[in-house]
Amino acid sequence: MQENEFAISICVPSFKKNDDIVYYQLIFTENNQRCSFSVDYRYSHLKLLHQSLSTLKASLPKFPPTNWWRSTNNNEELIEERRIQLDYFFKNLFQCQGICKSLIMKNFILKSQCLYLKKAEKQQRDIIKKEGKAQAVPPLNKQKSKSQLTTPICGPAEDPIEDPRERSRSWEFKLTKKKTQQIIDKDPKQLNNLNFGGVPIFKGILLRFK
Repeated sequence: MQENEFAISICVPSFKKNDDIVYYQLIFTENNQRCSFSVDYRYSHLKLLHQSLSTLKASLPKFPPTNWWRSTNNNEELIEERRIQLDYFFKNLFQCQGICKSLIMKNFILKSQCLYLKKAEKQQRDIIKKEGKAQAVPPLNKQKSKSQLTTPICGPAEDPIEDPRERSRSWEFKLTKKKTQQIIDKDPKQLNNLNFGGVPIFKGILLRFK
C-alpha cells in the first residue's frame, strides 16, 4: 500500500442537481480528522482528471463510464449509481503506486483547496454585505414635506387645549388679556362703547376675562 504523501482522503458522499447539471460533492479530509473541505465537481471535470492520471500508466481504480445511449442527469437512480462509483474511485485512488507523488494529483488537490477558499471568501463577503444592509437605516423620507415642517394652526373646534386651566396659560389667551388690560388702563369710560363686528362688548364681559 502506497503511503499518502498528502495525508488526505477523498470521498463522494452526495450530489446536487441544478436544472440539467449535476454536481458531485468531493470531501477532502486529513487523516488526522483535524481539517476538511468540500468542492463540487461535474462528472466531465472528474473525467478529465481520470484521463490525466491514465497517462501515468498506473493501475487505477474503476472509473464510472460515460453513458452514450442514455442521459444520466435525467435519472436520479443513474446519478446515484455514478456517485457510488466515483466514491469507490477516490477512496481507492491513493492506494495506487505513483499517484500520491504525481504532479497531476498534487495540482488537483491544491486547485480544489483554492476553489474552496475562494468560495468561502465570497460567502463571507455576502454575509458582511447582508449584515451591513440590515443594520443600515433605510433612506426613507429624507426630505420632509412642507406640511410636516409647518406647525398646523388649530381652529376653535380643533384646539387641543381642552382644560380651561391649560387655556389660561396659552400665549393666545395672555395676548388677549394684555390687550384688554391696556384698554381698561387707557380709558375705563370707553368700555360701554366697545364693539366687535357690530356687537357691543360690555364691561362685565371684559371684566370676566381679567
